Amino acid sequence: MKDFIGDKSVGKEIVDVVFEAAQGAVKATKEFGEDAVVNGAFGTYFKEDKSFLTFDTVYRIFDRVPDFQKAKYASSIAGPPEYQEAVKDWLFKSAGLDINADVIATPGGTGALSSTIKNALNRGETVIHPDIGWGPYKTIAKEMQNPVAYYKLFEDEHFNVESFKETCTQVMKNQGKVLAFINDPCQNPTGYTMRDSEWDEVLTFINELSDQGPFILLLDVAYIDFNKRGDDYKQLFEKLSKMSDNVLSVIAFSVSKTMTAYGMRVGAQVLVSNNEQGRRRFFHACGNTARGVWSTVNNGGMMAFANLALNEENKQAYLQEKNGFVKLLQERAEIMIHEAKEVGLPLYPYHEGFFITIKIDDHVIKNELHLKLKKHNIFFVNVYGGLRVAICSIPKAKITGLAAKIKEVLDTIDPSDDDLESVQDANDNNDVDNDEKNVTP
Repeated sequence: MKDFIGDKSVGKEIVDVVFEAAQGAVKATKEFGEDAVVNGAFGTYFKEDKSFLTFDTVYRIFDRVPDFQKAKYASSIAGPPEYQEAVKDWLFKSAGLDINADVIATPGGTGALSSTIKNALNRGETVIHPDIGWGPYKTIAKEMQNPVAYYKLFEDEHFNVESFKETCTQVMKNQGKVLAFINDPCQNPTGYTMRDSEWDEVLTFINELSDQGPFILLLDVAYIDFNKRGDDYKQLFEKLSKMSDNVLSVIAFSVSKTMTAYGMRVGAQVLVSNNEQGRRRFFHACGNTARGVWSTVNNGGMMAFANLALNEENKQAYLQEKNGFVKLLQERAEIMIHEAKEVGLPLYPYHEGFFITIKIDDHVIKNELHLKLKKHNIFFVNVYGGLRVAICSIPKAKITGLAAKIKEVLDTIDPSDDDLESVQDANDNNDVDNDEKNVTP
């Protein structure tokens, strides 16, 4: 007998570790009070007074967007012309760059990720992700029916360029095309930002490998506006614009995160390539996807961003407000990193951004720590290789002493305890960890 769902949807089930952890923190707060709970699960910014951060400079601009603009459909599937101009101005012109690029409006950065996989690969072809990365990368690939090959993100304290090369080379050999994800700057979940020398080595390799077939680099810059270098980071885009004709760079830009308007779902898929014909074909394919999947993006949000980006007075006021919160992130990180070092709590290398990740290689111990911390009303997100700590949502007063509490709980875990096996079984559906055995060297 036929089921309600088609064959391609058999076995689908959403188990989102971020929302699960966040809901647990909210429940504990209602039961024990806010002071008793450390909520390091939310990936959204909270101020020191524990209130949700909304940039005043953004929302006063949004208030001035006429109601009819908020209510109407966007004037173009790819986004209003002023929005497309604003995205290019923000990413390129603000850094003194003149880059020929195409822009498609997407619902947040996630829309850019899913559209890229959908239009770059055939079903069954492999997409390449970092082993330590944002969990929904895998969910998106699964939705598109594309398997994942993983490269190891780190070798010691730096980006594992050799693992990236090996994984891409193998996939190119197998299918004659590569789509690889890199999340930079402020990588989620570790807060790592690649060095210029690492990028130079990666881009040189991509150019060389593209002699064997098309190479699509998906650069997820969701947290670009929370990096410490500001517009200086964007010089990377100039390098992308000078790549081989057989390379397409897709910049996934989350306007929602830039504006602290996560629920507004505004983003962009920005296409950069010297192969203009190939780039335009990709643009039209993505436009068709937009029409067939989400139609148009939140017009009020796009108009607000255009008014922010293209008005110099508005832009400078935003940057002044935003930079204060970039500094606050660094202050929170410094407390966590310093105290972790003092007590011997291992962390992955952190440079900047919303998240720090506790390094725990043993899957069973990691899961046990995750459960034990919940019992102490400490909530983090369980990711591959560790536990993600959202310093964006924890005030400095609660970060102080947190590393010692975590290490104290970690030290109570006995790796030889047979009961820990049940913890592993209970976490088999963890969306981030299912493919541990499939990580490519």
